[in-house]
Amino acid sequence: MKTTGSLRRYLGALSLLLTALELGAQPGENEFPEAVLPGGHRGAVNVLVYDGGDQILSAGEDGFLTVWDLRHNAAADRFQVSPYGLRSMVLRPGKAQVALVESDGLGFYRISAWDYQLKQKLFTLRFRDSVSYINYSAGGNFLIVARNGRTGVVFVHPETGEILNSPAGLTGLVGFAATGKSERTMISYFPSGILSYWNLESETEMRRFAAPANMSSPILFGNNRFFGGIDPQGLVILDAVSGAMMFRDRIISPQALFASKPEEAEFFCLSSEYGFLVLSVFHINSVGEPEIKNRIRVSPESNSVTCATGAGEIAVLGTAGGGIWTIDRDGISQSMATGNQRRLREAAASRSVLVFLDGDNSLGVMPRDYRLLKDHDIIRLERGGMYTQITSNSEKGEDFSEQFLFWRKDHAQIFPILRTAGGEILPLDQLPLDFPLISAALMGEEALFLDSIGNITVLSAKTGVPLFSFSSLSSLDAAFLDRGNIIIGQSAISGNTPFLALNVITGETLPIAYPSDIGARVYHGLSGAVYGAVIEQDAEGNAKTSIVRLDPLNPALSVRLVEYEGEDTLFSIAESGGVLATTLGGDGAILYLPEGETSPFERSPGLPVRLIGEEDYFIILDEEGNITWHNPQSGKLLALFRLYEDSWILEKPGELPLRGSVVFDRAL
Repeated sequence: MKTTGSLRRYLGALSLLLTALELGAQPGENEFPEAVLPGGHRGAVNVLVYDGGDQILSAGEDGFLTVWDLRHNAAADRFQVSPYGLRSMVLRPGKAQVALVESDGLGFYRISAWDYQLKQKLFTLRFRDSVSYINYSAGGNFLIVARNGRTGVVFVHPETGEILNSPAGLTGLVGFAATGKSERTMISYFPSGILSYWNLESETEMRRFAAPANMSSPILFGNNRFFGGIDPQGLVILDAVSGAMMFRDRIISPQALFASKPEEAEFFCLSSEYGFLVLSVFHINSVGEPEIKNRIRVSPESNSVTCATGAGEIAVLGTAGGGIWTIDRDGISQSMATGNQRRLREAAASRSVLVFLDGDNSLGVMPRDYRLLKDHDIIRLERGGMYTQITSNSEKGEDFSEQFLFWRKDHAQIFPILRTAGGEILPLDQLPLDFPLISAALMGEEALFLDSIGNITVLSAKTGVPLFSFSSLSSLDAAFLDRGNIIIGQSAISGNTPFLALNVITGETLPIAYPSDIGARVYHGLSGAVYGAVIEQDAEGNAKTSIVRLDPLNPALSVRLVEYEGEDTLFSIAESGGVLATTLGGDGAILYLPEGETSPFERSPGLPVRLIGEEDYFIILDEEGNITWHNPQSGKLLALFRLYEDSWILEKPGELPLRGSVVFDRAL
């Protein structure tokens, strides 16, 4: 086969790379830090909360909650609480707990509460309407939730999520609510233009005042004496006791208000003036008049501010790029420090090695068994081309143990390549590639591909020559049943069954008549079991996703293993030691044991995005880019691997971490 010089160099590099881990090599003068900082947010920071001490908590569009140390001006901890963006966050008084509003931006809303020190979820509540506001009561004994499309508020138990008795007479859309210290009274602001006080014991309104309508960024400060916000005309400060207008400024163009110390008569105002962001510090003087104590032009690097909060004497700003800035009263601004962890985004395993791609399309290799990594080992990286997916050979026999298929999803111009058992690279350029690929599998000497319009092609893994083709517009996924036979998941329309078996030698088809609307996914496990994901709708039109262990010859004997109330086709599925694991629902990985019991995996900082089932453990790639190894019977975390710009760290419970170096080998 002829190849161009550049392709030949790349293929040679890939071949060398798969044996490039130098065990026992020394890192020379490279020193590894005693502690490695967590990374920052990937995407916009949506909300900041001050804990009243030395920490700031941030929640972002990436679904991560990050804890920042104000003393060291750096990230201290980070973990993912949701696969969705985090829109709001409030801190429970006196507890290391927060409540968050999660949303996909498309109409899905839910509230979750977390102990952020233990990284434990307390509860999750899903709402049909968008959530407009959340806040804890002053003593933290209940959570106040206001919803768009509904009137009033609902009170929620802070640890169980149980719906508590709520004031039934409080009607209208609520944009702000806070209780007094006794939790017997509550002040509420209605965007319709009302400031209202309620007696929560008698569930009666005590008094109400007219207020400017449609105020955003509402704050209560000065020991609940003052209420401020931003309306379409500018900055507004009200006397919270009488409702009287104390101050209005139509010149300042405010973007956010926040209190530095809620018990004091002082607040910050972030505004836009002549193309610059300006931070103004206001103080309510002894005669009730606001005075500007200081005005600070915000550093140009933090111009893309998305949220802000006060932390004692400083202001803290979150940005669209994921950064956190602090600004003191002297106008000195600093960017909080974060780590430089590489985000691994794809991985696959053979009998002996684990191959991965990072966010920069660098390709690396390490031992599949984490116990073979030693202190000061070197991991080499090389350019990984334009590939986004890696598929290993599902047949783990001696002849096929080190085969990897590299391909690109959702792209119709990059041909896959195969590294063969003998170390040769085979470009699969005879694959018809008129449409983007959505699925690929490798078993023995056959490679299987499915494109976005339902074309299925099986190629020889020895020669790259097409062996079989089939086309069905309803095809959604494909996998091998065994050598010579494949299974297709498809939409059950026009008389189709949700699954279809095909013999690639004879072309014979065998409909698998399992009762469902859609066969969305298919998966061949290490044990030889075949699993399918089906999507169904109930009488009310609500979707349900289930995972079924299929019996292709007798579909009636197929066993439904897992059910999820909702539609999910992006989950990962794997099998190890006869135990099934999935990420169905997106909130973590779950083991489904043969006895019918379930067990969650011990989690890593990020939610899992890829499960790899091996005979002796599960391997997980998480959203943060970590690789973890887990016990297949309990889900217990055995080891966690992080890759940085020039180093790696392997952590094992109860042991000192192992550290080594990373080299980008440009010579290959």
